[in-house]
Amino acid sequence: MSVVFATIVPVFSIVALGYWIASRREMHLPTLSDLTILIASPCLMFSVLSGADVDLGRWSTLFGAAVFTMLATGGIALLYSRTAGGHRHGIVLAAVFWNSGNMGLACARLAFGPEGLASAAILYVTVAIFTSSVGIWIAKGENGFDEVLKMPLFYASVGGLALGVAEVELPRMLMEPIEMVGATAIPLMLLNLGFQLRRLEVDDVRHALAAVGIRVVGGFACMLLFVELFDVRGVDAQVMMLHSVMPAAVINVVFAQRYDRDPALVASAIVIGTLLSLVTIPAVLLWVS
Repeated sequence: MSVVFATIVPVFSIVALGYWIASRREMHLPTLSDLTILIASPCLMFSVLSGADVDLGRWSTLFGAAVFTMLATGGIALLYSRTAGGHRHGIVLAAVFWNSGNMGLACARLAFGPEGLASAAILYVTVAIFTSSVGIWIAKGENGFDEVLKMPLFYASVGGLALGVAEVELPRMLMEPIEMVGATAIPLMLLNLGFQLRRLEVDDVRHALAAVGIRVVGGFACMLLFVELFDVRGVDAQVMMLHSVMPAAVINVVFAQRYDRDPALVASAIVIGTLLSLVTIPAVLLWVS
């Protein structure tokens, strides 16, 4: 229980702080989002991956787990959408692409330390790339891959991985500022989540609950199946199971609003899923610890 509280309390305290600040004054969220996505997150990924002991087998396992879970939950979401009379885009967005950054990185670091953060970073990069490509393609319909090539996160991840594989260390005068900026990424993500939750409104609850169920229950079942099939153990398995119950990422509602793809449903799923994570995340942490 001490590990659970040490993980949950800091994460949700910062989210609650962001929510409270947003209730007190108007925040310019596009600027904060750009700062997080375009600067802080790439620095975090570069510093974590360049300093990691890169095991390509481990990378392929974590990458495969994320892709398998996204494909499986996507298939379940599509099947459900056929019975729901539409809402296909919104249900898929809310069910498939989870919050691997704001909450996934923070919870993994607090629960499992630097090794857990390294595992979560691989999952984060994988989900971020698919969210920024397949997610945009689902919401918009085309040109999703072009967006990936515009994202600094992609180049920072590739560059950090290349240095890690080659075991090349940059001079401290270069790495120090990168690490300092990267250290702000997780708090900024959590504050941004609190700001966004303050602005979202719950609507279309029936389909939103279905999307949350697919994201959490379906995600857990799919990830557990992968872990058992490929006999994954240790911190990697713990982080994978923790990520499996993360709520939908806030970026999904940005896509849904921009391209008018069931924004009320997606927003509702994010709010409900995030509140539910107050129960699901501690439960999984107790189970894997």
